[in-house]
Amino acid sequence: MEMNGDTLAEDGRDVILIEGLKVAAQIGILDSEKNRTQTVCFDIEMQTVAGYRRIVRETGAFVSYADAVEFIQQKASSGGHIDLVEDWAEAVAEFVLTNELVEDVSVKVTKPDIFEEAAGVGIRIQRRRPSR
Repeated sequence: MEMNGDTLAEDGRDVILIEGLKVAAQIGILDSEKNRTQTVCFDIEMQTVAGYRRIVRETGAFVSYADAVEFIQQKASSGGHIDLVEDWAEAVAEFVLTNELVEDVSVKVTKPDIFEEAAGVGIRIQRRRPSR
């Protein structure tokens, strides 16, 4: 059986990345976090379905990291207060999984300015497309 690199790449899964996206937002459940803006950082990994590159080539459909970035930026600029980073992570995961070419997503949301000793504090969630 002859295998070439193109066949392997065509049948594989890709991970589309967004790393270190920073936005200013009103977030936090503590009284000290109310009515003030702080930096929120996002890292997202979107794992595609098998055969992703073949699907892109044949249909033109694709996973857009720009759509996820825009979703996060719009939520940040909406002006509303978000209590929990968990809620924001869940909203991002739900949005990303609306693209049927994404099989699963990891969303990490951190607040880098909370503790001087830590690069950031927050949450990472993993969500998978429900089986059909």
